[in-house]
Amino acid sequence: MTNLITILLVDDEKSIRDGLKLLLPWEEYGFHIMGEAENGLDALEKIKEQQPDIVITDLIMPELDGLKLSNIIQRQYPEIHFLVLSSFDDFPYVSQSFKNGAVDYLLKPTLTKESLLTSLTQLSHQITKTEKKLSEQDLLSQQLNRLLAGYSDTNYDGLTTYFKEDNHYILYTNLLWYHTKEQVIQTLESSLFNNMLPYLIEKNEYGIIFSSSLPYSEIKLKVAEKLHSLRMVEPTTFFVLSSPIREINELKEKLHQLKSEAKEQRFYFKQHTFITEEDFLSLTSTEQFDTKKYLRSLLDNDYQLGLTRIEDYFNDVIIDLPKPTVLRQQASSIFYTLFSTLIDAYDKKDDLQQLKQEFLFTVGQLIYLEDFSIFILSMIERINIAINTKEVGITHENELLHNITRYIEHHYASDLSLAMLAETFHFSYSYLSSFFSHHFNTNFSDYLNTVRLKAAKELLLTSDLNLSEIANQCGYSDLSYFSRQFKKYYGSSPSKYRRENQL
Repeated sequence: MTNLITILLVDDEKSIRDGLKLLLPWEEYGFHIMGEAENGLDALEKIKEQQPDIVITDLIMPELDGLKLSNIIQRQYPEIHFLVLSSFDDFPYVSQSFKNGAVDYLLKPTLTKESLLTSLTQLSHQITKTEKKLSEQDLLSQQLNRLLAGYSDTNYDGLTTYFKEDNHYILYTNLLWYHTKEQVIQTLESSLFNNMLPYLIEKNEYGIIFSSSLPYSEIKLKVAEKLHSLRMVEPTTFFVLSSPIREINELKEKLHQLKSEAKEQRFYFKQHTFITEEDFLSLTSTEQFDTKKYLRSLLDNDYQLGLTRIEDYFNDVIIDLPKPTVLRQQASSIFYTLFSTLIDAYDKKDDLQQLKQEFLFTVGQLIYLEDFSIFILSMIERINIAINTKEVGITHENELLHNITRYIEHHYASDLSLAMLAETFHFSYSYLSSFFSHHFNTNFSDYLNTVRLKAAKELLLTSDLNLSEIANQCGYSDLSYFSRQFKKYYGSSPSKYRRENQL
């Protein structure tokens, strides 16, 4: 049985799997069905454990379909061949998805013993041919991919022998950063060093691993020279060279480190195609934004001050080399608050709403510090222009006016002051003072006195309270002061006013 070609059946319908098992006398033709799976995820586990020669799989399945399953396995186990079965006559789709020679395709409705055997025989010939042609380097690349992917059953004795030098290196990149992936792959796979193996452990994580006895300084120069020409066709190319690695079993951990850090480092290296791990900047958490002062400026309607605080903050924080993800999140939060406040305060909202949407979309797309800084400054300038070419809407002003006057009407009897009112509504003392002058043509003290005296007049006419009680209920602790103020405002003393006007 050890010479038989092994097969895994994958289909979400048990009846189909059972039918396939009965369709052929498998072992008479040199095949052995070693297992079956009911969906793509189940198949992944079975393939990892059993590593069959051929996988016969349905095209449309829950959890993970046949196309995705084959793509995943072909990266990890390129020696495994696929035979796809489907009820859907979609040859163009399948031919586009399976351009490697390891996959064949049959329709379930027209499937016969003969057609299945023909396809399996062709695949078996390919398997035999491939096994004969597999070079030592091909086998080592497969071994390397399994090691980097974290498979615990990987024996890397062959890698240790292959990488004869004392120091090993990883040249890492991410294919998501480029337009022409083929050019990147071609550049990396062209010979840089004698003992060099390419890896592709995930869809977009790519690079080479090599060993060398050259000094690190010479290695850097050699890599930089090789990658320089690539920038001509891919201006956003970015590669990271690891520091020397002594042991093969440390490669996986080092690759994980490069993968997690390269993206953030790239933010600060717009003009660089290639950096080394030694060049990595020590990135920090961002300095805490003074939210209290910022919100106070917005509540005071001092938007120019708010914009100044934003600009000063980003000018200062960038110097500390913050982590790009945190920097973008901070920018989104700060500007979202600003735009929301401005849109509420201005009658003509369309321009501000458009700026808000543009900002929130763009800030997350910026991949370099230089572009981020220019964008922030540009947005501040555009907001300045927007708010300085519009008249302040009356909606926000009227709401504020109503809230303040209502609060005074409910609290005039207490020891109310402008400072207390400013604290309650989160405005500066100077702003609220100007607010009263603008809207009431008087200062706060005179306005409050007017409210209190109107209340006192009402009590004089409608209650039996004595003058001391009325003065106290209206916020006057001194009867004589109350009487002087009342006479000054109404032209007669409180007692005389009551006698002449009370019914």
